[in-house]
Amino acid sequence: MRRKESSRGFTLIELLVVVIILAILMLILVPIFQSAIQKTKQKTTMSDMSDLAKAVMSYITDVGSAPTSPNGELAPDSQLVMDLTPMQKITFSTRDNWGMPYRVWTGLDVAGVFGIDSAEVGTDDFIIQSLGRDGLDEGFSYNPNDSSNNFYVIQDISDFSRDLILWNGGWIHAPRASG
Repeated sequence: MRRKESSRGFTLIELLVVVIILAILMLILVPIFQSAIQKTKQKTTMSDMSDLAKAVMSYITDVGSAPTSPNGELAPDSQLVMDLTPMQKITFSTRDNWGMPYRVWTGLDVAGVFGIDSAEVGTDDFIIQSLGRDGLDEGFSYNPNDSSNNFYVIQDISDFSRDLILWNGGWIHAPRASG
C-alpha cells in the first residue's frame, strides 16, 4: 500500500491575498506612524524652544536686558550661547528636532521681525523660531487680533512644516491646543 502524501504548500492565490492584505495594512499604518513621529519631533522642539526661552528670561532677570542677538540663525558658537552658558544649570539645544538651527532675535533687533511693531519692542524682548519639518520660512506675519492666522490645527503631515515661534516666552505661531 502506498501512502498518500498530504503535505501541501500555499497556492499562488493564497500568497497574493496575504500580500494584498499586508499592502493595505501598510497603506493605512505608514501615514499614522509618520504623523506620530512628526508630532513627537514637534512637541520635543517646542519643549526645547521653551527651555531656550527660560534661559534667555533668566539672563534678562539677572542682567536687565536680553543677551546679544544672533539676528537669525543660532550657531552653537554664537555670542548668545556664550552669554547664556555660564548662567545655566540646564543645557539647551541650538537645533530643532528636524536638524535645523533655531533662529533668534533679541533686544531691539526684534523690531520688524514677523511684522512686530518697533513701538512694542524693548531691550528685554526676544523671538525664537523653528522653521519646522521642511526648514523653510513660511513668511508668517504676526497679527495680535487674528488668532486664526497665529495658531493652526494639525490636519495632515504637511502641517508639521509650519513654523513654531515664541515671543518673550509665549507662543505667537504654533499648533492650536486640542480640546
